[in-house]
Amino acid sequence: MAKVYYSMLKACICGAILAFAFIFLQQFLLKNYGQSANKVSDSKIANEAQLVKTNIPHTAILEEADQDPSFVSRFSRVFIYSADNGKEVIESAKTSLAKTTTARKISATSYVVIDLDRNAILLEKNPEKALPIASITKLVTAVMAKKLLNQDETITITNRALLTYGNEAWLKEGEKLKVSELLNPLLMVSSNDASEALAGSYKKGRKEFIKEMNNWTNSIGAYRTYFDDPSGLSYKNVSTSKDISIIIKWIIENEPDIFKITAQKSKSIRFHTWTNPTHFLNLSSYAGGKNGYTFEANRTSVALFRLGKANRLYGIILLGSSNRDSDILDLLEEALR
Repeated sequence: MAKVYYSMLKACICGAILAFAFIFLQQFLLKNYGQSANKVSDSKIANEAQLVKTNIPHTAILEEADQDPSFVSRFSRVFIYSADNGKEVIESAKTSLAKTTTARKISATSYVVIDLDRNAILLEKNPEKALPIASITKLVTAVMAKKLLNQDETITITNRALLTYGNEAWLKEGEKLKVSELLNPLLMVSSNDASEALAGSYKKGRKEFIKEMNNWTNSIGAYRTYFDDPSGLSYKNVSTSKDISIIIKWIIENEPDIFKITAQKSKSIRFHTWTNPTHFLNLSSYAGGKNGYTFEANRTSVALFRLGKANRLYGIILLGSSNRDSDILDLLEEALR
């Protein structure tokens, strides 16, 4: 009988120990992981609520202020390397691309790395594959705003423009801004309402503004580029990495102020202050660019850098990237090796 009681007592003690261990483990997991999980869940719910509120389908999402969470700490190494060595473009870059891309797992569906001073493609992947471009669109919107609109013309912000998803510029109905002033939120904080305000102010109307965007890209040889809206929210706004390289080269040669705006850290006009969220702004080598994001496009980018003792201008175009900053640095490092 004593042995039976002893066995029962032993079983109870073991059970109690296991119960305490389970409770401790549960509390530990909740303390360390539960909070972040709840934040993710809350964020997702908030996003869904915003979509319902703004009546925008999931397929149109979303131009964001666009902070890539994978900010890469290798910046200084890459740029110090290129400046100290002052190397020109490595001739073997193309032959080593396949191996490097596999090792580094470049996430972009399509990309081009171009020496813009020499008009030489250094690295490429699917350069002629047409893909959604998101807010890279706004570079062409800016070109058209300069071509079609008087820069000193005053635009009154309409409710229609403000109904566009993404009021990153915090514009208000009835507010008056010059065309030249609206280019700042358009290019610095990727304001969709600024793009609509500019397109809507064209004397022939928004549709004709977009038509002019398409006519212009076709005229410079970007034949696989098409625009359905002036902001990039539409998945129908498509281009290729190769076409975009043609577009940015034209801008550099003919409207360089567009990229100068994108390289500003902040801009204040009256009661507005717009702060550029681009990570590369802390680098003196950064010469401007434009990021984008929609659900269909994933992350897209045009990024310009002046590097090496020769101060050559390099451009990187990414389409369909899930790890934009890392992709840019990996491709730059490979091209300059």
